[in-house]
Amino acid sequence: MKIILNDKEIQIEDGSTLGQVLNRGIYEPDSTVALIRPSSILREETKDFLIKTSKGEMVLRLNDSEYASLFKDIFKQIVRKSIRWKTSKVIAIGSFPTSLTVDKSLCRYVKYDCFFALGGFDSKTSYLMIARDDHEGVYGAKGGLAGRITRGRHVLDQLEEGDKIISIDPIFVEKSEHDVIVTSDPSFKLEDGMMIESYVHVLLNRKSPVSAEHFLVLTEKNVLPITETTFTYAACSARMDVSLIREESVIRDADTITVRHEGTGTGRIYFYKVRRQISPAHNLVGTIIKGRNLIRAVKAGSKITIITEPKRILTIGLTQSAGKEFLEKRGFKQVRIGDTSDDAIIVEQEPELTMDVISAKEVETFGIPPEKVHEIELYDTISPKTAHYMRKMTGLDHKPIGTMKVHFTFEGLPMITFEGNPREAADLIPEATFENVSARGDLGVTNMSRPNRGLIGIRLEESEEFGPTGEERYGTNIVGKLVSDLERLMDEVKDGDILYFRERKVEKKKVTRGRKKGNHRERKK
Repeated sequence: MKIILNDKEIQIEDGSTLGQVLNRGIYEPDSTVALIRPSSILREETKDFLIKTSKGEMVLRLNDSEYASLFKDIFKQIVRKSIRWKTSKVIAIGSFPTSLTVDKSLCRYVKYDCFFALGGFDSKTSYLMIARDDHEGVYGAKGGLAGRITRGRHVLDQLEEGDKIISIDPIFVEKSEHDVIVTSDPSFKLEDGMMIESYVHVLLNRKSPVSAEHFLVLTEKNVLPITETTFTYAACSARMDVSLIREESVIRDADTITVRHEGTGTGRIYFYKVRRQISPAHNLVGTIIKGRNLIRAVKAGSKITIITEPKRILTIGLTQSAGKEFLEKRGFKQVRIGDTSDDAIIVEQEPELTMDVISAKEVETFGIPPEKVHEIELYDTISPKTAHYMRKMTGLDHKPIGTMKVHFTFEGLPMITFEGNPREAADLIPEATFENVSARGDLGVTNMSRPNRGLIGIRLEESEEFGPTGEERYGTNIVGKLVSDLERLMDEVKDGDILYFRERKVEKKKVTRGRKKGNHRERKK
């Protein structure tokens, strides 16, 4: 049997399942897809008629009057008729016979009105008139108004006496009635003629580089969760603790994608199903070019496969040589700085935003020796808020290698601390703390209960009383640990240095809160 997978017709065996077909297209496992059962095509007549003349085409839109009904009955008689005369006020097409009753009332006409007139006040010599300007006149058929020219109005200035009406045809629209099913069930049995949309293809807006990058971060694994759906939009609220700027705002037409850049819900992505007015709080992210049925039918709690154009251009985490290959394949030039050797790890790139890279055509990649990239583990299970804070402060929430700036270190000090953000840590509630001792290599953050909230630290020596930032248990959130060599991290480090960190993903780890010991804050020497 035949199906259409993402606009491509393919042949499959009778009884095939969705899972057997999806591997032939773009699809991420467990994503929702749209299945469309085609049915009848409805051909619906409109009020519009296409009038083709020897000088071009124009569209007449009929009103609901008796004169519009008359036009429908006799329009074939007007075909092959000529422009009989043309003045500054009207164009006359004809003549042809009608059954109109003579009425010599004075009537007002607006530019582009189409109406009937009786030559010599005789219905046997009727004309179709088009007003070229607002005016009043007596044309023998009372008002005679049948409709207005809505498109191709420029043709009226080009028409001259003797030009012909080549054809007049009613305009129809075709409406497809179909059923849309959304499912992620690979065992779903397919039907002959069924259409499948397995992904949403998005064309990103170059005029909103920050918003586009936000979307690229969300969809980096080609999957996006749909958290809310309404009649108007489908939305994703998966990454809302972000700072965005105002960029391009437009009318939110169907198939446009926006992000709220201020107010409640900052960072939420909206896929519009119907037209809505412009909102200054929304930036245009991009446009849906494939997968419209999927967006219209997807349910909250689902996830969908997303393909972006362009894809994200990020070299951070690659070696200098791999970064060069990555960029050259995409048509960009690499400019190496820092450690320029092939094996050096890229920890920063400029520009960092994908849309800015496209405009610049070249990327400056800053490399450091591999041993200068340190590894940490973060405990999402026991300290979820603190782990989120850490990723945001380091940049690990949107790139594979993050940074921390040394706040304070001194030879013999039992810890090293890094700058945080007291404002971001204002609601950093106490989470998991250390047990009997704070171990060497523990990574911690001062929580909201202490004045130095948000400060980040790594413990260099074990302590029964104080955590990685020098706080006692109740002021310390243990968020992870350094898993790379601690001596290497401390080699020649000084205040103000920027250190680079990569996250190692870990399984769930149990850390229990210990009994609070001591009530004095460890002093920094």
